[in-house]
Amino acid sequence: MKTRSLLPTALLLSGCMLHHRPPAPEPPRGPARDSLFQFDLTRADSVARRGAVDGFVALLAPDVVFLRAGVPAVYGSGAARRLLAASDAAGRIVWEPLGGDVSRDLRSGYTYGVAARSPGGGSAHLERYIAYWRRATGEPWRIAAYAEIGAPPAAEVTFNSTELTAPPLPRVQIVARTALRIRETDSLFSDLADRTGTANAFASYVAAYGVVFDSPALVVGPSAVRAYFAARSTGTSLTWRPVFQGAANSQDLGFTVGEYIATGRGASGAAVQRFGKYLTVWQRQPNGDWKFVVDGGNPTPAKGGQ
Repeated sequence: MKTRSLLPTALLLSGCMLHHRPPAPEPPRGPARDSLFQFDLTRADSVARRGAVDGFVALLAPDVVFLRAGVPAVYGSGAARRLLAASDAAGRIVWEPLGGDVSRDLRSGYTYGVAARSPGGGSAHLERYIAYWRRATGEPWRIAAYAEIGAPPAAEVTFNSTELTAPPLPRVQIVARTALRIRETDSLFSDLADRTGTANAFASYVAAYGVVFDSPALVVGPSAVRAYFAARSTGTSLTWRPVFQGAANSQDLGFTVGEYIATGRGASGAAVQRFGKYLTVWQRQPNGDWKFVVDGGNPTPAKGGQ
C-alpha cells in the first residue's frame, strides 16, 4: 500500500537536534529495510481506517511491551489498548521513520522516528518513538516493543499484576540464550557507567551509527554520544537495570526494556531522583560484540506511585 510522506523535512528537524559531526555511517539499504520503513509510514493509514485506538492496536503483537510516560511498562495488547483508549480516542497522529534496520533472517527489525499528534484537531505536538518489529512467515510486521519519547503522560489507568510483569523467556532455546546474552550486555553496560561514568559507557556501547534518542536530541555515533553525555552529566548519576528482553531468531538483533534512576541535585542542594524506563535495540557486530543501535525512554512514577 502506498502512502505519502506526512511530515515535511523542516517539521521533522524542528523536533530533533542532530548531533553528528561527521555524519555516522548507516546500515546498507535493501528491499526488506525499505519495506519496513514503508510499513511504518502506513500506520497512519491504519489509524485513518480504523480509528486512533483500533488502528494502532491492529499493528501490535499480542505480547507487545508498551512504554508510555507516566506509567510503568505494560505487557500485552490488551493493556496497550486500555492505555491508548484512555488518551488517544480523539485527534490524529502520523509517523515518519528516520532510521532503522532488519535482522539477517528478515523477520525482525526496528525503526525510530518522529510522530506528530494533533489532539482534537489542534496544533501538532511533536514526539519521538522507537519500535521493535517482528513478523511470522506470510504475516505482516507487528510491533513487539514500543517506546514513546517526549509524548504527554498517560491518563490514569489501572493495570493488573500480569500486565505489569515481564513474561517468561521464549521456549526456543537458542532465542532464549541470545536474549539472555543481550540482557547481560545491558547489565554490563550499566556496570561500566557506574564505574567509569555515563559518557564513557554510552560511547563504548553505541554502534558506529547508533542513536541516543533523547528529548529533543537525536545524537548519532560514539563521538557525539560521548560529548552529549559529558556535557550534561555533571553532578548527575544514571543507573539502570534491564527487566525484559527479546531476540531475533537469526541471533543478530534484539532489545532490552529496563528501569532507570537519574540522581542529581535540586536548587537547595538536596538529592533529587527521577525514575523512568527505556527501550534499547541491540545489534550483533561483525566481531561478535553487541552494540546498541537506538536507545530512548520516558518517565515513570516513583515506586509506590502507581
